[in-house]
Amino acid sequence: MKLILLAAGKSSRIYKKIKTNKCLIKINKKTLVKHLIDNARDVGIKDIDLVVGFRFKNIKNELNDDLLNYVYNKKYSSTDMVYSSILSLQKCKSDAVICYTDIIFSKKIFKSIIKFKSPNILVPHLRSWKKIWKNRKKNIFDDAETFITNEKKNEIFEIGKKINLNNLNHIDGQFMGIIYIPQKKISDFIKSYKSYGKRKVQFTEFINFLILKKKKINTFSYNGLWYEFDDMEDLISFKNKNV
Repeated sequence: MKLILLAAGKSSRIYKKIKTNKCLIKINKKTLVKHLIDNARDVGIKDIDLVVGFRFKNIKNELNDDLLNYVYNKKYSSTDMVYSSILSLQKCKSDAVICYTDIIFSKKIFKSIIKFKSPNILVPHLRSWKKIWKNRKKNIFDDAETFITNEKKNEIFEIGKKINLNNLNHIDGQFMGIIYIPQKKISDFIKSYKSYGKRKVQFTEFINFLILKKKKINTFSYNGLWYEFDDMEDLISFKNKNV
């Protein structure tokens, strides 16, 4: 299995404060991206691509890890994370897990993905999202998105839309920035992206596009450690509450 870590963007909302790449934020004296790498290796995922772009030498120098495969997105300022993932997937010859690098979570999520053995694209969701959003001091109507599953709770029905009072009670969780793609689905994933027509698209928007195209997207709920660092408020809240 390959792990694809996405770290090409500038992350403008927090960059002015931290003056470095967001994946290099340190939690317990270890960068976010290093937490992800170590967790993956601990569960046996050794093949790791790190997709870089903005000031990539900062990341490379900080990690000093010759076992990583670096993939450079020269169009990082005009593309988004789906495009970055495609750059790695084009050469991938195994199942792949795509992961944001501005998040922290328990390594058991990797174990769960491996154990699930989904034949389809798999997107786990955060069940305790309301508590996390409260800790992050985020307004769910401004910041969160829909994540609605089918009756069996193992497939996504809708993702990436705005939350309102009408659909709030139907939300089963939140997108975690983690996507598993089995090898047999990679080619179709890439073809779907090329047919989409936009080169700057949010991952949740693209996943919803796949759902509308009748692609099965599996899911399972996760209730362990997870946190996202969008801005300084997130960083301060996490450290103060020691989530």
